Amino acid sequence: MSVVDPIVVCMSTALHTEAERPVAVLDEMVCTVRSLARGCPTWALSEGEVSALVGRAQELRELCQTLTAVLASEAHSRGLGADDGLSRADWLRGQADGLGATRFDGAAAAAVARVGAALRDSRWERLAERVVEGEVGVGAAAAILRFHDDVAPVADPAHLAGIVDAMVEAADVLTARELARLVAHARATVKPPAERDAEEAGLRAGRSLSRGRTTAAGFTDYRMRLDPEGAAIVEAAIDPLSRPRPDLSPDGVDSRSAGTRRADALIEIIGRGVAAPEGVTRSPRATLVVTMTLEALTDALRGVGVLDTGGVVTPSTVRRLACEAGIVPMVLGSPSEVLDLGYTRRLFGPAQRRALAARDQGCSFPGCTVPPAWCEAHHVVHWLHGGRTDVGNGALLCGRHHTVVHRRQLTATVTATGVTWHL
Repeated sequence: MSVVDPIVVCMSTALHTEAERPVAVLDEMVCTVRSLARGCPTWALSEGEVSALVGRAQELRELCQTLTAVLASEAHSRGLGADDGLSRADWLRGQADGLGATRFDGAAAAAVARVGAALRDSRWERLAERVVEGEVGVGAAAAILRFHDDVAPVADPAHLAGIVDAMVEAADVLTARELARLVAHARATVKPPAERDAEEAGLRAGRSLSRGRTTAAGFTDYRMRLDPEGAAIVEAAIDPLSRPRPDLSPDGVDSRSAGTRRADALIEIIGRGVAAPEGVTRSPRATLVVTMTLEALTDALRGVGVLDTGGVVTPSTVRRLACEAGIVPMVLGSPSEVLDLGYTRRLFGPAQRRALAARDQGCSFPGCTVPPAWCEAHHVVHWLHGGRTDVGNGALLCGRHHTVVHRRQLTATVTATGVTWHL
């Protein structure tokens, strides 16, 4: 029997057990998983078993979240905790704490409580069906519900219903990051422009940089809170200077962590600014890319601008940014820059790299989350073999996966919306 099999058997039992034995079944599952965590012979596992075990463990985690939401739905229908003046989330946290379980995070409890309440709401029948079947996770369902509750007071009901229905149907194929981007974009598009502008002004007013305590080791903690525009500006300035620098080390390996590189980059930027004579900076201004349709920019159609960090801004903000140096408005449908240079040029140019970043959103290798600024532009069909230096023959890859692709001689299919690697 494979080491993965006990979890499979346990999950199967939990899903098909009679209603009279749910507590006993869960007790058995907890014991099985605990024993695996404590004494799993990981050294004896094959690569396939390690992969399968990770996948099944996460599947079990998602199923447990689903079961918790179902139980939260029952608790909500009975009004459990109401006599003690507890909210649904606080009641859930109390049950977990009372059994000595891992502390139930407040945000997680609120998400489960929200989904639990929706499971018995006829308006969310399709979402409830997909959650109970395990097709849509509790986290994704909670994100959709939060989006709906946020914009419902100001959105057109029919328009909002269409967006929500599309989210519910697509939630099982979207990653958490992709769903968050979709929600942010949809939230900005369904709100009236005036309200969105006021919201952005409020976010800018909420910018904050505070100094925390100094630790015994001599470190000082800082906490920064930024709106999407401010965060994108900081990222655009820090990312180019925070890339690994193997040339600085005798062994050719930059041993600094990503956090250390980013801190060093911030200090470098501040040092350059402070040392600049008479306000003339010693480094070029950071370039911020904002993508939106020409119709949205001219107010012919409601829409928003999408920053290269994934944040969204209103057309009025994009028009303001477009007037400043160092801002590149990537207006879709406007032939302002040549993106396909063909065979006459070997390296991808700045405009092409921006187009690749907008399309690939980072390293295009499956499962990799390295951001665009840390990626390299790769010719899918090698330039030496006649491959053109065109966006249609380009793909963003981080340094590690660029090496993997060349070593394994991997090929890919490139479309206008992304890259599919043939693994």
